[in-house]
Amino acid sequence: MELSEAALLAAARRDTGLDRFGDERFLPALRALLRALAEEADLNEFGTRIAWGRTLGSLKNRLWSQACFEAHPQIVQRPLAAPLIIVGPHRSGTTRLHRMLACDARLQHLRTWEGMNPAPRVLLDGSEPPAARAQRREEACQALEMRHRMYPESFVMHPMHPDWPEEEMLLLNHSFCSFSALGLYDIPGYYRWFLQADKHGAYGYMADQMRLVEWSRNTAPGRRWIMKNPQHMMDLDLLLATFPDAKLVFTHRDPVKTVGSVMSLMWHFAARHTDRPCRDGIRDTWLDFCEQAARRCMQSREKIAPAQQLDVHYDEMNKDWRSVMRRIYRFAGMDFTPDAEAAMAAWLVDSEQEARHVGHRYAIEDFGITRGEVNERMKFVRDAYGIAPETAPA
Repeated sequence: MELSEAALLAAARRDTGLDRFGDERFLPALRALLRALAEEADLNEFGTRIAWGRTLGSLKNRLWSQACFEAHPQIVQRPLAAPLIIVGPHRSGTTRLHRMLACDARLQHLRTWEGMNPAPRVLLDGSEPPAARAQRREEACQALEMRHRMYPESFVMHPMHPDWPEEEMLLLNHSFCSFSALGLYDIPGYYRWFLQADKHGAYGYMADQMRLVEWSRNTAPGRRWIMKNPQHMMDLDLLLATFPDAKLVFTHRDPVKTVGSVMSLMWHFAARHTDRPCRDGIRDTWLDFCEQAARRCMQSREKIAPAQQLDVHYDEMNKDWRSVMRRIYRFAGMDFTPDAEAAMAAWLVDSEQEARHVGHRYAIEDFGITRGEVNERMKFVRDAYGIAPETAPA
């Protein structure tokens, strides 16, 4: 498991029997990540296995994707019309809102297993055997089972299932240009690269992967997507360049809650991949990430037409989700149908009965920082959007 570019590219080609990666704008990101893993991450054996497996899996998906694009060039011409995109900080209710909207059968969403393995494993004639599609899902099931064993708290913080809606971070992972690596490893050098990186290739490839998923489902072009990813706060201009007619729903929550919770979530992963203490490094990266994302998002929003953006507060959803949904549907130019409302209500009952989003306990002071310090640093967000402090537990 040599974490080098040459070894990983060779392994991907060997495992797939394919040679062409297509657009190679992913290579600078791959190199930045591998350099940080070698020089900063101080991986243990388990961390090395995780880094190898994730990187190899993404490279293999890129090879299979390219084979599909070459066999069916019409895939990348499919229109992605006016997606409804949820943009907001981690832990601000984006997952709940996304999964409730995904209950509407008129909207399509990315399933977890499709995000992890988006590329059909085509034959020479460009078709995918049914067994190969089943294998893609089974591999995702196995990966989630391992995650449940090795990172049990993560399923309390962010429940996952192969067939549930998931964010397109999973697609950006295949370009090695997503925040995911920042939560898996303590790699400040990669974070510095990430902040200034040109992500045009990653976002363009994400859109093509969405087209590929849609094509592999045999879905007619033009069906509207519901999307979400906190990373879009960092790259809002690029998001709109990729989806110029998107409708953006911005979520807001007390930054003391969101910052503390995301630091806890990311440390839960990173701490298992190294034998050295990494709490301080994860704190520094994610405290800065939260501030940078908020500042960049606010700056970019000034250039977006008011008709293209809507604000939703976390406490609004808690108090009256139906009223919030009516507002979102009016904004999106869609009818909030009785069927959609009933499906969302049923999902919410199931979620609450299973306590899917309850039980994450953390203390921000464990990271060597106080609530007051976080509040002072993120006060500009609270002031800009009138976010009230939360007193209830996380």
